[in-house]
Amino acid sequence: MEAYRAAGVRLYALSYDEPDALADYAKAHDTTFTMLSDPDSEVIRSFGILNTLIPPDDHPWYGLPFPGSYVIDADGVIVAKFFEHNFAVRSGPEQLLAAALGHEFEVPAPSDEQPAGRVSADVRIDGDRLPMGVTRQIVATFRVPEGQHLYDEPVPDGLVAAAIELDDLDGILSYEPMAPPTSPLTLAGSGETLQVYEGDVVLRLPVTQNARKMQKDDDGRFVTISGRVRWQACDDTECFLPESMPFSFRVEAGFPVLGDMGPGVGRVPAMNGAQHFQRLIDRRAADDSVVDDQ
Repeated sequence: MEAYRAAGVRLYALSYDEPDALADYAKAHDTTFTMLSDPDSEVIRSFGILNTLIPPDDHPWYGLPFPGSYVIDADGVIVAKFFEHNFAVRSGPEQLLAAALGHEFEVPAPSDEQPAGRVSADVRIDGDRLPMGVTRQIVATFRVPEGQHLYDEPVPDGLVAAAIELDDLDGILSYEPMAPPTSPLTLAGSGETLQVYEGDVVLRLPVTQNARKMQKDDDGRFVTISGRVRWQACDDTECFLPESMPFSFRVEAGFPVLGDMGPGVGRVPAMNGAQHFQRLIDRRAADDSVVDDQ
């Protein structure tokens, strides 16, 4: 949260849980951001994110939103949104902060002297932990000399597009890559039009882990994420040989923090989960009773 405060970005969490349930959660987790209660799902419906896969009967989970995040500017305009197909996956805080600051595709200053006339690349992972179900991003930065460009997918045989590729890793899941806008370029020989990145480029690949291949030692639990970035630079007259650079990250891993449905022992903080869940069931039943009477 310190990074958010320093950047002037405020974080709000909206839930269909009642205020006292959110208060117990905040106390259990020492939560410092604002949590908003929407027990009748009015705001959830207004955003069009009510989870329609849950039947509107006395099911206690009816009213849940599809899980996701919005980034909203000072004028109330949505500038980015992040939703996952898997309800158990959430975007990492680094990804949301980068979107809020408009830094998703900002190229940082190089730390070393760049080779003259050649593309240089570096790759990192955002964040120092990868809990199960939380996404982090593999970030590849390409510094492209003036007058050269890199290709986006798809490309014809003989050309290589800039990309982040993961090894076939059991337990590591990747999602839709993120890339900056491209420009059309028509090849003089074939007349084919391809999409190219002009100038320096940042590519992002969201990843998460499902706990299948966590390695445990005396220092904790870890996962290894490996792969390569590849690219091929061209100028107006020729294309250079394809290049690639391998990467491997050993990242601290772990399980998500779960809401307790019992006394809250072990790694599960006590937050009166069973009590709040029963109240939720009773409230849903009461709501259905009112509807039936009408």
